[in-house]
Formats: sequence, structure tokens, C-alpha cells
Amino acid sequence: MSQIVSSGPSFSKILLGLDGSDYTQSATQYACQIASKHQAEITGMAIIDMPGIGSFGGPAPIGAIHYSKESEKQRIEKAQEKAAKILQGFEETCKLENVNYNIHADTGRPFEEIVDESKYHDFIVVGQQTFFQYNPDGEPDETLDKLLTLGMTPILAVPDYTRDINRILVAYDDSVQSARSIQMFLMLNIWNQCEITILNVNDDKDKGLQLLKKLEGYFTSYGVGTQDLCCIKGDPSSEIMSQIQELSIDLLVMGAYGRNDIVKFFFGSVTQQILEQANIPVLLYH
Repeated sequence: MSQIVSSGPSFSKILLGLDGSDYTQSATQYACQIASKHQAEITGMAIIDMPGIGSFGGPAPIGAIHYSKESEKQRIEKAQEKAAKILQGFEETCKLENVNYNIHADTGRPFEEIVDESKYHDFIVVGQQTFFQYNPDGEPDETLDKLLTLGMTPILAVPDYTRDINRILVAYDDSVQSARSIQMFLMLNIWNQCEITILNVNDDKDKGLQLLKKLEGYFTSYGVGTQDLCCIKGDPSSEIMSQIQELSIDLLVMGAYGRNDIVKFFFGSVTQQILEQANIPVLLYH
């Protein structure tokens, strides 16, 4: 079998979602680290949620329309100021880290604008909690959920702090989504030199080991070695979390949803549980 040995990364453009939260700072650092090491370009994207601002508070009663319009104008001005500040911070970080960057400010529904811009990028870096939608209470929104459901590019979802990535866990359940995430992982060639463990959670151990051996051959075709193949019985989310802790994993690779999650899709799935509990970066694709 011939090997595909890549001497460099297979990407050039990173889309970075900026919402002004602590996750934005972490996502910016991860994106800069990757861009600096692989000579890639980052597009920092801030979005003003005009539909959310316009619908906030509901319809104005008769006699209060003028006040409502003034209040909406103030909300827009504050959102514009916030976006400008976010982009300024991103620009300063990129200059400090000496990485190539672009600035993109937009208005509209956040996840739609991110999906549209992602057409011209290789993958997205965003926080594991997102705050793009207009909400004065500061509650997390559903932007990441929607990107994982309807997006078209791989997503690196990161916690609100950074860490060096040396040990990787690849969770494989034989689903198309899981296979696609692994293909993207290998093709991006960002972490192919790290220590990699492949995990299959399967009540049929023989079948699980067969899947792992086939996947090991696929990794080998890319010139990528694997540290260990692990087949375990049990609950997928619990076993993945156990392996993350036992092996001191720095990055998890998995499908956005798996074989048992297609009907319930993202909410309540293994992926959702992992994002809530793992507290490490997760590379996802569907």
C-alpha cells in the first residue's frame, strides 16, 4: 500500500468567530498558534445580530413607537461599538503574534453569516459556548449547535483557556459523520505528528477491533502512526470522558453526531455531553 506523506498543511484560511467572550480570547490564541506554525491566514469575524436587536422586547405599544425606535438605535450603536472593540483586540493580537489576518464585520443572523463566510475557509475556530446572538443577559446562544447541524466546514470548538496539544483521542463509531471528521483531521495535517489513540465503544469487541484495524490502516496510508487502539464496552460519552482523563488527552476528534444520534441530532447527543464536560478542544465535522 502506498503512503501519502504530506510535508505541510493542507489548508490556508481559518475562520475565527469573535463574540467578545472569554472563549473569544482562547479561540484567538488557538487560531494564532495554528496560523503561525502553518503559515495560514485568519479571518476574524464579528457579527451584529440585527434581527435579534430588532425583535428584542417585542412589539411596541401604541404611543411608545418613537421611544422603541430610539432604544433600538441605542442597542445598535452599542453593538457596533462592541464589534469594533472585538475586532481591534483581534487585530492587535495578530500583529503581536505576527500572523496574516483579515477583518470581517457583518450584520445578520450570526450562524447564517458564519456559514456563508465559511465557504471561503478551510475550517472554523469558535468557542464551545457562543454568544453571538443579541442577549443583554449574557446567556450562551445556539450558534455552535446550528453550525454543527447546518455548517459545511470542520469546526474546532475550544474551551475558555488554552493548552498545548500533544495527545489526541480519535473517537470512531463507524458512522459517516465520524469518518468525515477523521478524514478532515488527516487532510488538515495540523496535529498528525501527535500521539494518537483511536477509540471505539462497542459491545461487540471483535467487530470493534476490526473497525479499529481498518482505521489504523487508513492512518498509515497518510504516514500517521497511532499510539494505541482501544475498544471498550459501555456508554459512549462516559467511556470517551474516561479515556480523556486517564490519557491526559489534549484534543478530541469526533463526528458532530453519531450512529445513535441521527434522530435526536445534536441536542442530547454524545457530542453535546462531551462539549459540556470535556473542557478540551474538540474537532468536529458532520
